[in-house]
Amino acid sequence: MARRPEILAPAGDADAMRAAVRAGADAVYFGLHGFNARARATNFDAAGLETTMRELHAHGVRGYVTLNTLVFDAELASLESAVRACASAGVDAVIVQDLGVTKLVRAIAPDMHIHASTQMTCTDAAGVELARSLGAARVILARELSLEDIAAIRAGSDAELEVFVHGALCISYSGQCMTSEAIGGRSANRGACAQACRLPYELVVDGVLRDLGDRAYLLSPEDLETSALVPELARLGVASLKIEGRLKGPEYVAATTALYRAAIDAHVVEEDRRAALQTFTRGSGPGFLAGVNHQRLVEGRGCDHRGLQVGTCEGVERVRGREVLVVRAVDGVARGDGLLVEGGWGGEGEVGGRVWDVEAGADGAWRVWLGPERGVAGAVAGRRVFKTGDPANEKAIAAHVEREPERVGIDVRLRGAMGEPFVLSATSPRGHAAEVKSDSPVERARTAATTREVIEEKLARLGDTPFALASLDVDLPPDAMLPMSALNRARRALADALVASRHAGHATTAVTHDALLAAAIPPDRAPPPAGLFVLCRTAEQAHAALDAGADGVVLDFLELTGTGAALRSLRGRPVPTHITVAPPRIRKPGEEKIDRYLVDLAPDAFLVRSLGALHDATAGLPRIGDFSLNVTNRLTAAEVLARGLVAFTPSFDLDAAQLATLCATPFGPWAEVVVHHPMPLFHMEHCVIAALLSEGRDHRDCGRPCEKHRVSLRDRAGMDHPVEADVGCRNTVFHASAQSAASVVPVLQKGGVRRFRIELVRETPDDVARIVGAYRALLAGQSSAPEVWRTLKAEGGYGVVAGSLRVLAP
Repeated sequence: MARRPEILAPAGDADAMRAAVRAGADAVYFGLHGFNARARATNFDAAGLETTMRELHAHGVRGYVTLNTLVFDAELASLESAVRACASAGVDAVIVQDLGVTKLVRAIAPDMHIHASTQMTCTDAAGVELARSLGAARVILARELSLEDIAAIRAGSDAELEVFVHGALCISYSGQCMTSEAIGGRSANRGACAQACRLPYELVVDGVLRDLGDRAYLLSPEDLETSALVPELARLGVASLKIEGRLKGPEYVAATTALYRAAIDAHVVEEDRRAALQTFTRGSGPGFLAGVNHQRLVEGRGCDHRGLQVGTCEGVERVRGREVLVVRAVDGVARGDGLLVEGGWGGEGEVGGRVWDVEAGADGAWRVWLGPERGVAGAVAGRRVFKTGDPANEKAIAAHVEREPERVGIDVRLRGAMGEPFVLSATSPRGHAAEVKSDSPVERARTAATTREVIEEKLARLGDTPFALASLDVDLPPDAMLPMSALNRARRALADALVASRHAGHATTAVTHDALLAAAIPPDRAPPPAGLFVLCRTAEQAHAALDAGADGVVLDFLELTGTGAALRSLRGRPVPTHITVAPPRIRKPGEEKIDRYLVDLAPDAFLVRSLGALHDATAGLPRIGDFSLNVTNRLTAAEVLARGLVAFTPSFDLDAAQLATLCATPFGPWAEVVVHHPMPLFHMEHCVIAALLSEGRDHRDCGRPCEKHRVSLRDRAGMDHPVEADVGCRNTVFHASAQSAASVVPVLQKGGVRRFRIELVRETPDDVARIVGAYRALLAGQSSAPEVWRTLKAEGGYGVVAGSLRVLAP
């Protein structure tokens, strides 16, 4: 029989945490100030962490602290303090993204569990095993995996797995989204996502704007709701069902926790589901757990909470001097409800507000007045009407968890001998265990013995403790009498002891972050050869790059067959060239064959982009770690190089000063810095091209419009961002303008960096010649950064922006 999964609820503040506990969560996750991926949540204070953990443990609820951001060397001292605070407070696990941070946690608090964050982008069994080799006791899988994928991972690894089952979905793979960083200097990998995916975009196909009607939010996915899939997840052996929502209120947390508690108990009713969705939903579905469906995930007509659809707008009427909405409702509308009549493209003409008054008409429609300050003239007949707020639902949720909080069942045993103090002991399924001795002896009954029923009635009076009596075993002489006052005192003492029994801190070592940094050194081998390398997406780009003087090329092609043909043509050039092959950035179960095919082409090197590929060695083939491994500190750099890489690409989350600082260490000669590229903004399982240019659900029936059309997304500023599909049919949205690190190059060279990379997307051979020529001159000291910028801006109108490499003002 499959083990019962844990229900893991979010807690953005203390009220949400208590709502989760009362609604039946087995565990909650929450952030401390700093070092967590929800910087906008209220979060918790390290100073009060032990009190928080004692409160959770009293209820038998586990507490996990999110330390799930990338960390820079200068922050390791603060991170060490946070880890020690977590250990001292008895935190049950820390959730970690950064590979180097896992090393630090393991060294400082070896007994405290580590959970590998979904930000690690673990998408196959090899990636899971790599996280486990770092010390992770549990791996939180990427949200883009199907039930079939999870089954394959379970077959290839016996690691404990956690899966998101409810809440907001990111359109981009977590840990692989650079949009906030590139556009606003707010890194999603640092907990400051600006949610650019929730903005409106227009579709440009072959240079022409495509009319999509009301669909504007082309990258805003519906929310996740998978209560019906819980039995299958349990059957697969998933250890934890995770609810997203650390920015949500206690009503949402209580309702969703109760929904999944009911799902595990196989007691879900539609009312439970609707109550949870009413608190927050952008529209909900199974996400990727049911498999890829490009026609379902993104409707495109909304980007934020709308609640549940209650009907259709039939227009506007004037009733007793008021302009009212006429709504054909399938569900009731009441005073105080929030109501929204959807608008057109980008929400234009949207009408909404709180219901001040409502009347049911004889024609079956409702006449709804939104008050004197809410004009409704713009409401269009035929539009959907949503209930955005339902005070009665929120009140019912709060009343339920207050009236019927989830309690921990305890199994109690009472034993005693005549003339001796009796003993009460108890255990719970959540790890409580305690034993207390009474302050009065067992007496011989003068009239009637104390019955089991009387004992049970007294011990069940657990009041406002976290406990409820589940079973009772009584072992007393047949004519025994227990003093009731002594039994009551023993019950209270037992409850106190049970509360205390579940809590304990973790021991820490004397290891410091300084000692770990001192031990983080490059491998004892020569660094890789110097050079300027160009990542190309067509054979024409590759030949143009070599003609312009590149020292090597990286082939990152849409078609595998095209990669082989290009490699053979490049091998035929008169001067031998260095060729690296690049697999897709994401590797799902079964896609290892793509890596094997590329390795069989006998390239000179292999670009490692995923944790699964990092875990799997490619025999005899030099491997270079890409930016997607998220190296932001020396601990992580040492870790990836220790796994056989000949070089690593620093993360794009480093700004210019941080990049220079990292590369000024002994790791500089092992860094391959991307000096010029259009930033890869979103990396998505969802295919925008198939969703909007076909009726296909996935690659099997989409007709492959990606091979026939050139697609871009136009933002509100009028910039057209290219969309490209990789061999796995995953989309990357690239920034319309290239980012240049030209101004940092002299500092990097002084620090020891010898390898630089240019990455191309849609550049023509002439563009390639100009770009490569400009950077060759810069690297040779024959040009300056301003000259590079002027050249690239002047010739062909090629745009360059500073991107994430600028140093942000404090």
